[in-house]
Amino acid sequence: MHRICQQAATGSGDARRAPHRGWSAWLALALTCLGLAGCGGGGGGGGAGDGSGDASSNYGVVRVTVKDSFGSAVAGATVLGPRGALSTDALGTTLVVIHWPDVTANLTVSRATYADKTVVATSVTGQVSDLTVTLDRATSAAGGSLTSRSGVLPTVGNAGQQMTFEIELVVVDGDSRPIGNLGMANFQLRPCTPDPANTRVDCVRGSVAGADVAYTPAMSAPEAAQLIAGLPARPYAAALLLDQSGSIVQSDPTGARLFSTKAFLGGLGDGDHALLAAFAGNPGAMIPTAPLTVYESFRDRASASAYFPTLDSLAAQVGGNTPLYASLDSVRQQLATDATLPVGIPKAVVLFTDGADTSCASPDACRVSREQSVRLANQDQVPIFTIGLSTGVDVAALGELASQTGGAMLYADTADQLLPLYGSVGKLLSLSLPTYRLRWTVQASAPGAFVSGNTLLGRVQVTTGTKTFDIPLIVGIP
Repeated sequence: MHRICQQAATGSGDARRAPHRGWSAWLALALTCLGLAGCGGGGGGGGAGDGSGDASSNYGVVRVTVKDSFGSAVAGATVLGPRGALSTDALGTTLVVIHWPDVTANLTVSRATYADKTVVATSVTGQVSDLTVTLDRATSAAGGSLTSRSGVLPTVGNAGQQMTFEIELVVVDGDSRPIGNLGMANFQLRPCTPDPANTRVDCVRGSVAGADVAYTPAMSAPEAAQLIAGLPARPYAAALLLDQSGSIVQSDPTGARLFSTKAFLGGLGDGDHALLAAFAGNPGAMIPTAPLTVYESFRDRASASAYFPTLDSLAAQVGGNTPLYASLDSVRQQLATDATLPVGIPKAVVLFTDGADTSCASPDACRVSREQSVRLANQDQVPIFTIGLSTGVDVAALGELASQTGGAMLYADTADQLLPLYGSVGKLLSLSLPTYRLRWTVQASAPGAFVSGNTLLGRVQVTTGTKTFDIPLIVGIP
């Protein structure tokens, strides 16, 4: 029965041939699947007052198919109609029954990380109608940080207890447009206190284990703020490296990263090139070749959409651990040596992850691997742009990969911020995105916190209109 009902919903198999036997038989099957056959009006199980006894003449069925703006099915969407809530299947479909004499019904379609949509469904009594609903992704303002390009290095005083530094922040709205009207009051550097329950460094990372110390800003708002205009856009080649480890099931259950990657590819400019790769380690990895799968060759603007079916397939290929550094090194090497790219084109790796490298034997081993990734990236002149999702991401590691290679660290608390971030990273790669250059002075709770080789970790609270969100930052002390 389950198979038959699925065929009724999708119009496949015997259900597709049912119209040759008459719509009544087909519709009776659909209504039986929904538990509605025989519950029609007209009294005594009859038809629409005609005494025919044919329940199908009391109802029209609307087959609702929910898709995203790229035409991919949205499974698990809720369709709220006249008989309550229904859920779409793996093909994005569900059946909505409309009782005679009504021929229309308002349907509200919703799914987490999508914007709700209300539509009108029109039925024909005794027949099946089709309705396609396109849901747009929900988005919200987001941002990222990068090392100040002014050339001004952090200055340290008071026996390493005080430091003044500059940082550049990217701030974009839900449509990936840069927000250019912010003042000092819109940025607030948060005080930082190490969390004793946290095994990772919270405030100051040093060469000595347990050296993490608290700090407070002299002023929450920056001492100085300057909007730095973007440069004229230039073509680039980017390798997109997607985390497909098991934790993605919880952090991105609706595939916002995959949709956002399509948007990035769709936004390539003339002369831009992109390569798609995914990583996940055994046991449990689902990608075609673990720990790293690189999909075919670089695509330009005209052929980038050829990656879309691959991205759709990745929705079901989630599992395994996170061999981040080894995968990053392999993709960077392929990017640096690819002979098909135009000579002299700037190259970068765009790394998406929701966690930390889980293949290292120890934190020290991870640090060594990360230092190697940074050294090799600088050797090949390939900056690393990181996109982190969820509070479980290793902000310090992603920040070091980005800041020490000339890239940027973009951060999303929720999946709603991924689309704006992916929409802005292309402008960052082409140098055409404006940034805010901000300066703060901070005071540590103990001397010797801000010494050469240590790293400050922090968060800036950004307020844009009614929206407030955090942007992590990292500042290396030379």
